[in-house]
Amino acid sequence: MKVLEPLLHGLIGTSVLSGYLMYNRRYLLHFQKENTASASQSISIIIPARDEAKRLPHLLKSLKRQTIQAEVIVMDDGSQDDTVQVAKEWGAKVYAVTEDEKNKRWYGKSFACYQGVNYATSDIVMFIDADVVLLNDHALTAILQSYENQQYRGLLSIQPYHIVKKPYEQLSALFNLMTVVGMNQFSSVAKKEPQSLAFGPVTVMNHADYALTQGHYNARKHIIEGFALGEAFNQQRLPVTCYEGQNYVGFRMYEEGPRSLIEGWTKHLAVGASQTQGRIMALIIMWMIGNILMPFALILSFLSKSISFKRISLSYGLATLQFIQLHKRIGSFSTLSLMLSPILFLVFIFIFMNSYRHIHFTKTVQWKGRTFNINH
Repeated sequence: MKVLEPLLHGLIGTSVLSGYLMYNRRYLLHFQKENTASASQSISIIIPARDEAKRLPHLLKSLKRQTIQAEVIVMDDGSQDDTVQVAKEWGAKVYAVTEDEKNKRWYGKSFACYQGVNYATSDIVMFIDADVVLLNDHALTAILQSYENQQYRGLLSIQPYHIVKKPYEQLSALFNLMTVVGMNQFSSVAKKEPQSLAFGPVTVMNHADYALTQGHYNARKHIIEGFALGEAFNQQRLPVTCYEGQNYVGFRMYEEGPRSLIEGWTKHLAVGASQTQGRIMALIIMWMIGNILMPFALILSFLSKSISFKRISLSYGLATLQFIQLHKRIGSFSTLSLMLSPILFLVFIFIFMNSYRHIHFTKTVQWKGRTFNINH
């Protein structure tokens, strides 16, 4: 029993170190007031939408208040609600996604995006999900300034800051963190190689590069189009960048209810984990193991006289502070919910196992009333 306490401290220490190393780089958008070059850039914004009448007004309102006015195009993908009417009321151009036998074999929103480019009149094109919102008046300018840093070439992608309103939405915390960390760009121990992964909710590119890479055509068989887009741009030796949306770009995920949360994250986990570098995945696993075992270490120290409850509590507190700090970067998750990390890990494990079942047995996932086949 004498070696047990040092072992527990070592395990927790390794977990905390792994948590630091897996996410010790930040890539944030910044608005530079003195930089006026981007103000002259025109941009077309394409929004794929399917039954988004409730969410669209938030996005369109945030676009209206930007210091840069953009061409806004809504691609209606067979909506059964008032999506078209709402989009027109806010001044957006609305086009219907045309269906044929070929596009029925496309997955997700990629076909809507692919068609939307044909209506865009600006050289720079942004694809943005309907559940996204720009958080301040200079957000669009900050995005264009960041794209200017890569000479308006290649692909820029953004993972929005997760805005949480209902209690069950707190359960998305770990999934959002893993989405960011798994991109291989936010750790100093990642392999030094060109970035080939991209976030899906917000992407920016120019017309010429979109035509060269064939854009969303590469994502026709992918549920998460960001990975396919990133790979296509990387193959053409074009820059691919990933940014965090904190302070500038946000979204509210799965507000329809717990079922949509389960279906949505099952869909993402079904294809996401395989893209993470081995060394990053090792850090994630060590961080998770330590966090999962910490409550048991605390209970054991309370029951056993040979283990100092005070010292284990101190280690537990340090790890919990890190857990809170990491998640505050990517969403408005409450401190109380983050202190209940064992519950978050249980939900994560449940959905991960559900995703594994879909990958290896049913070979399908459900999303927004549609069934998608998983071929990889």
